[in-house]
Amino acid sequence: MHKSLGLNALLNPVRGDRSYSILDLGPALEANVRFWSQFSCWLHIHDFYRSYREWKAAVVPEEESEEAAFSALLPFSDETVFDIILAWDIFNYFDLRELEALVQRLSRWCRPGTRLFALISSLPDISVSPTMFRILNREQMIYEIPTQDTRPCPRHQPRDIARLMARFTVSSSFLLRHGIQEYVFAFK
Repeated sequence: MHKSLGLNALLNPVRGDRSYSILDLGPALEANVRFWSQFSCWLHIHDFYRSYREWKAAVVPEEESEEAAFSALLPFSDETVFDIILAWDIFNYFDLRELEALVQRLSRWCRPGTRLFALISSLPDISVSPTMFRILNREQMIYEIPTQDTRPCPRHQPRDIARLMARFTVSSSFLLRHGIQEYVFAFK
């Protein structure tokens, strides 16, 4: 079990008297669906990293750009607006060029106040697959590392994250003991 100050900060403004549109970029997990069901919300779940990895394996990289992939994998209309985006730890699985394209794509569906939750590692190595985070309540999650196999972590620097997230402000940031920085970004 993991106490998440970032999750609590993300959820502080969430009230039961309004409806929310939520994009979860992790896998569909029963605990998370159950958690969000207490609110009036439209929940779109997309295991984005797995889908992107499969797309990359199927095409010749020179033939398709990240923008084309992200457009195909996240086919929302320009009228779509999300109140909350759960990026979990997927930022750790993209290089800066890919991450920039992803953030630009996600920004299309943000309005002032849209909140994005991300966990960014400063450890030298991470699991070869993103961690699965199960929300228990507003402050606690269970995280499951899908494999013990590791890969080098890109260790994105705060200045690079700030540049990529220029259309967002850092609403909250918490450095955890195990080398993870929890961020809650708010769209300007």
